[in-house]
Amino acid sequence: MAISAFAVKVPAAEPLVGDLRRRYDATVALDVPAHVTVLVPFMDPALITPEVLEHARQALNRTPSFAFSLGKVGRFPETAYLAPEPATPFIEMTLALADAFPDFPPYGGEHEGVIPHLSVAHGNALDADAAAAELEARLLASGAVHANCTEVTLIENSSGRWQDMHVFRLPKAPAPMRNVLFICSRNQWRSPTAERIWRKHPLISARSAGTSPNARHTVSVDDIEWADVILVMEEKHKSRLVAEFTRMLEGKPIHVLDIPDDYKYMDPELVEELERSVGSILEID
Repeated sequence: MAISAFAVKVPAAEPLVGDLRRRYDATVALDVPAHVTVLVPFMDPALITPEVLEHARQALNRTPSFAFSLGKVGRFPETAYLAPEPATPFIEMTLALADAFPDFPPYGGEHEGVIPHLSVAHGNALDADAAAAELEARLLASGAVHANCTEVTLIENSSGRWQDMHVFRLPKAPAPMRNVLFICSRNQWRSPTAERIWRKHPLISARSAGTSPNARHTVSVDDIEWADVILVMEEKHKSRLVAEFTRMLEGKPIHVLDIPDDYKYMDPELVEELERSVGSILEID
């Protein structure tokens, strides 16, 4: 019987699980790659019309693209698998498709709930035991697999082997709001100008401060903790921050704008340079 299914392919997992899947998962011989199933079974491929594809696209568009990792081994009675984290976006896609196509519940309605998984061994409990033990050892040695889900593939089997039928691109995830701290010496001309320009941007929360004890606002522990990104006007400002807040700055990007103290507040040339350089560094308009 011809069937179809929705799946998220995970090529990044192949180095970790490829040989185990060839040994313990019969679907490999049917050209099924490493994947996380979203919905199976789905309808006969012959019945999938452009209208069906559009209905599926609308359902999947509720979930933006996302990053996930595979670092934990899970078990069903005769299956060993890798559990994707976070699981929620996979579950959301499954439920959205099931809601859009109520005649096709996940796994034909045989199981309660939805447990996203990347199957590595299936069909035999002893094989699943062996695969699970090997997966645990490999993960301990190499760490989790990291991947991005940017698309869902509709695959079909009407010939005895699985092949791609349609690819649904997921919408891009909205850019996160970032806390941007601008630093100059006295927090008088350059950094307040940068704050005023960029605090209006919908994706930025902006603050400014100075490194001098006599600054209008001297940079504080609270400022450093708050910031996701720190933009300093000169190299000397970066050096002073590193000297005073060494441990707190671990993992926080600091960018030097190379803007000298030659401008007054909201000087048109300063505004132009800040719009250009900051937009380029943060990759926003």
